[in-house]
Amino acid sequence: MKYKDISGAVLFAIIGIVVGLIQPFHNLEPLGHYIIGTVIITMGLWIFKPGGVPFMAGSTVLVAGGLIFGLQYDVVVSGFISSSVWILIPALYFGFALQKTGLGKRIAYLVLKSFKPSWMTMALSWLIIGIALSALTPSITVRIAIMMPIALGVIEACKLEYRSRGSAFISLICWAMCLFPGTGWLTGSLSGPLILGFLPAELKHLVTFETYFQILALPWMIITFVFVILVYLFMKPKVELGISKDTFKNEYKALGPVSRQEIVTACILLGTLIMFTTEKLHSIPAPAVALLALFSLLMFRIVEPKEIGTGANWDVIVFYGVTISLSTIFMAANIDSWVAPMLYPALLSLADSPLIFLLVATLVFFLIRLIDVPWGFSTIALTVGVLLPLFNQYGIHPLVSSFVYLAGINFFLLSYQQPWMAMAESVIENKGWMSKHIFVAGICYIVAVIVAIFVTLPYWQLIGVL
Repeated sequence: MKYKDISGAVLFAIIGIVVGLIQPFHNLEPLGHYIIGTVIITMGLWIFKPGGVPFMAGSTVLVAGGLIFGLQYDVVVSGFISSSVWILIPALYFGFALQKTGLGKRIAYLVLKSFKPSWMTMALSWLIIGIALSALTPSITVRIAIMMPIALGVIEACKLEYRSRGSAFISLICWAMCLFPGTGWLTGSLSGPLILGFLPAELKHLVTFETYFQILALPWMIITFVFVILVYLFMKPKVELGISKDTFKNEYKALGPVSRQEIVTACILLGTLIMFTTEKLHSIPAPAVALLALFSLLMFRIVEPKEIGTGANWDVIVFYGVTISLSTIFMAANIDSWVAPMLYPALLSLADSPLIFLLVATLVFFLIRLIDVPWGFSTIALTVGVLLPLFNQYGIHPLVSSFVYLAGINFFLLSYQQPWMAMAESVIENKGWMSKHIFVAGICYIVAVIVAIFVTLPYWQLIGVL
């Protein structure tokens, strides 16, 4: 056990207890202090994981603390009735099925044998696959569950050491392509509907599929391309792969004929993707489609009864459900109404210069994400009201302002900041990357976001949304 992990968790626990007992924040109710203290203790466990404790350890502290201090059950566990949780659970089994049946490895070899192997072609392949799947399904959980096992198959096909620079290069670009490209249009990821849901009622009419794509597609394509280029420049291993195209062809042949399990799994997943993309036609919600797909995997014995407990990482599921309950918890404890008057004047003071506003707000949101673990949802809920005066007084379109939120949602420097990363790690069994690789890729992302702001600002001014 690392002493710094214990020390960090203990320090956070002390700070949390002090906040709860002393109640130092003026005009904040006692309940608000208790909840903030509980969240601080929880963050310490999530960040440092003393003794290797799972995410569930911090999750149980947060849920128990909320109940002890008087919050209702439907508040502290509100995330578990979220539709995204009921997509996440089946999606984890999708990845398990791809690995168990060998379908993921077959797809990886099928892709690899179609081009001359190199670090560049691998990076470009993930970019293309990410864009294509973003067009097929808005569910990031589904994309991760499908793509990450393929990344693991590529790592194994290239005979790379697990958690090496090479495996990190492959798996981190794959993971990023599950997130970044689809952020640029309303139905490309769950972030689009999320932002629409957060917007004040007076602004919702300004957001359509067309306006969302017109305003946000360009910056997210820039971020995607710049990120891939930077990761290639700074994370590409110095040695070449040293594997010929014929090697992958031979490896593919060695897999033998396609099995019945692979065919069934492919049909179920392909059918699921089609249903996701045609929801307007059949009106069956995505969670129902995902659950029916899991039912099919169980009925066809792709997932055996004994594998129900091991096929999905329940630590990740609990962590996901608890983190997205935080916004409801903050509102119930009146923390949002306490914070808002302190934040709005500072944000509006920057609005005279859209460039300064976007740069400062984005970088500040990145810093906040060090403690606002669940994609910054709590921060979004506390600040989204400022988008109305930004539009009415300064002419900044709410989707331009929302770029800050979207950049923060996808932000990462450490693995605990991204529940999507925790999910990906579970799918590939922690064989992809180490903490240092995540940090370097995170810096590449920050640079890509800053570049996108500078490049896109003249475009936004040209189309009249600034």
